[in-house]
Amino acid sequence: MGVSARRGPIRSGVDVLRQAADLAEAGEPFVLVTVIDCKGSTPRDPGAKMLWRPGAGLTGTVGGGQFEHLVIGSAERHLAERTCGTEHFVLGAEAEQCCGGVMDVFFEYHGARQRLVVFGAGHVARELARVLDPASLELVVVDDRDEWNTPERFAGARRIGDFSEGVRVAQEHPEATLACVMTCSHETDFEILRELLTAPPAFVGLIGSKTKRASLFGRLIASGVDEGAVERVHCPIGLGDMGKAPGLVAVSIGGQVLLEAKKLGTL
Repeated sequence: MGVSARRGPIRSGVDVLRQAADLAEAGEPFVLVTVIDCKGSTPRDPGAKMLWRPGAGLTGTVGGGQFEHLVIGSAERHLAERTCGTEHFVLGAEAEQCCGGVMDVFFEYHGARQRLVVFGAGHVARELARVLDPASLELVVVDDRDEWNTPERFAGARRIGDFSEGVRVAQEHPEATLACVMTCSHETDFEILRELLTAPPAFVGLIGSKTKRASLFGRLIASGVDEGAVERVHCPIGLGDMGKAPGLVAVSIGGQVLLEAKKLGTL
């Protein structure tokens, strides 16, 4: 899924902001660059905007030339480190300009919206959907049982009725995706994990006991799945034993999901 950069004249940053909105909606990472202060002779004024994302060039400009090349380098670093911040540029020898002005530029990193893919639409999954804030995480529920995976049970969630399609979605943006495997069948859990772990997302959790962990992990490794990938699966999933009622299990799982999402740096 890609969003192409707009070409043509930039109208006071309007095109830049529209592009930013399109990318944010599509879940594409980018850095929004804004000139916030200028002194002396400078190629742009405060408020000038530029958007940079890898492999797609620029929308807008903050001045062009070597100075803009330096800005792009800073944007690359902010995207790699997932940070925001202000940097000070002197338009002298380093920028290959002799005007001598100075510019303060704000770099605003926007990451892919975090996605939680839940395999299984059972009682715990339903309670988990209630626990989590849909504004912070895109929830995707995957289950081939139409009577369970319904809009009434999972209001606002994206629902998928094919487990292989769900795996593909979980692997789209691995750096910003978490997956919880909790179907009604241990065999289905095994098949999902075997496919999912070929290119795992940043976090994979499996509901179940230590006995289930030992059994499924052994089978996965024996089937040829990379042992390191298998060992990174969190099982039992959750922060600890808070009780066996679906709502309590969901609170435990939801707490771990949110903590892991925070570690990814995009929540």
